[in-house]
Amino acid sequence: MGIGGVVMATKEQKIIFRRMEEILYSYNKYIDKIKKDLEYFNNPVLLKSYSVEKISGSGFMEVKSDIERTEELKVRISNDISRHEEILFRIDSALDMVRDHEDYRFLEMRYFKKMSYEDIATELNAHVRTTYRMRNNILSALEIHFKTQRLIEF
Repeated sequence: MGIGGVVMATKEQKIIFRRMEEILYSYNKYIDKIKKDLEYFNNPVLLKSYSVEKISGSGFMEVKSDIERTEELKVRISNDISRHEEILFRIDSALDMVRDHEDYRFLEMRYFKKMSYEDIATELNAHVRTTYRMRNNILSALEIHFKTQRLIEF
């Protein structure tokens, strides 16, 4: 026990929590990336402007038709979309397991709405220290589910 009944996180836990927070903060970035990739995928004009590095080797440049390049790009973008959807699915699955937790609202406010601890405290009519306790509680509850979903290492 720490000060004022707050459970103090171990050094290892702090590292794990930091990694979990990085993943939670990047949730909306994955959604945005999928939307952007879908725009490129479905728009031939945008697709042509998609940056592709020319493949060179042994003194000659591989020349590909627009159709070949477009198809390769579509495969690459499709793979990116699938990978990002998989990550979002795993995050959502972990979040579903703690949705009924008393401190779940903290997750939404802090990581998805990007609210400060002070704003969260005001919104919840609580002390700022309480928001830090909520963070530790919800991340502790979420940790096993992040591990189960292979979002963080054991």
